[in-house]
Amino acid sequence: MMIMSSRIYYAILCCIWMDGLVTTDAFMASRQAAVPRITLDEFLAAPIRDKPIIIRDIVSPEDIESLADDLLSTLGKEQIQMQHKIKDDDGNTITEIYDVSLFESVEYMMDSEHDDSFFAFVEGLLPSSTTAKLHKKLIDIREAPYPQQEDWFDYFPENIRPSDAIILAGEGAVSTLHRDPFEWTGTSLCLEGVKIWRFIPTPATADGGVAKVDKELQSYRLDSIAWEQEENQQSVPLVLSAGWQSDMTLYDSIDEDFPTAFEWASMEEENNTVFRNEIITQGSDSSRLRPSSVASDALKSIDETTPFVTATQFAGDLLLIPAHCWHQTYAPVPSIAVASQRCGISDGAKVVQHVIDLTTNDRTIPDILQQREYKEEGIGKQVVSELLSFAINRNAA
Repeated sequence: MMIMSSRIYYAILCCIWMDGLVTTDAFMASRQAAVPRITLDEFLAAPIRDKPIIIRDIVSPEDIESLADDLLSTLGKEQIQMQHKIKDDDGNTITEIYDVSLFESVEYMMDSEHDDSFFAFVEGLLPSSTTAKLHKKLIDIREAPYPQQEDWFDYFPENIRPSDAIILAGEGAVSTLHRDPFEWTGTSLCLEGVKIWRFIPTPATADGGVAKVDKELQSYRLDSIAWEQEENQQSVPLVLSAGWQSDMTLYDSIDEDFPTAFEWASMEEENNTVFRNEIITQGSDSSRLRPSSVASDALKSIDETTPFVTATQFAGDLLLIPAHCWHQTYAPVPSIAVASQRCGISDGAKVVQHVIDLTTNDRTIPDILQQREYKEEGIGKQVVSELLSFAINRNAA
């Protein structure tokens, strides 16, 4: 059994997850399709780029515990904003924002529950001058599935380069339902605890593709990254990236007898194998954790056969999230994760098109930016240079 830091013992002890969800509609089977869990060697032998995939145990229990300890000891005093969401008896949710230290937020996570939860999405702390060594370790883990492949975001200026995020979630905490900006490959490394993920598969192009999902989920855009430029002696932001978000939820209600984080921890202490099997079984039973009725209707319109797939992410697991992939997370137990992103030849064309679509420009698009795919390593720096020149100099003749 893995022994975790005492200060966040229950968050780590409950390192397994519950994968599931359902709606009251009969069209959803109670057990949903699962995201594959494979080893790094298996991934490298046959890479999967177009579907979510978990690379299990990419970090040993000892090393992942050390990383979590390093993160909290290095950044624990940093001030962050933490969300407190409270659902009343009528189903209305009230959100309060607290300014606390990162370490204090961990204590709040221990008191979290389904209808009274704490959550923090923290950007700007990684990388920093005090976290260079820690950040290098995290990058090495993230890049392990991409040996000798460049990350095109390394060629972006630092002020518009996507940054890593530290995500802390107490029991019952739910992320927004969204798909990522830039249409990059997203990554999530779970340092402690367990996370439940639900992914909405993109229909075949003939059925409208991801645009159909966007429409059914009543999505809206959120600007992500902008370049500040001068126009007529005024600073004008040029939006280079925008994500998609929906106000629907895939985690609206939970069965009263679904185990609490403390109950999961007790089960894990008694028998780790039984605990893991049980939480995966219950998590994949979508009748135990149900989407809202409006989300159920939307999922049915998108795909009656496979409305969503679920993933169970444990400490030491690296999750890869492809472009166009709508997702939302739930925390059955307290957890800490680091979210990041990368861009290379496998998804570079999507990122290029994303920026071009957002930066209206009458200029002729350079040939190198019109490619539907990139096949050769080493081209990233040139592509990024041409892309930023084209987007930022949109008013040039």
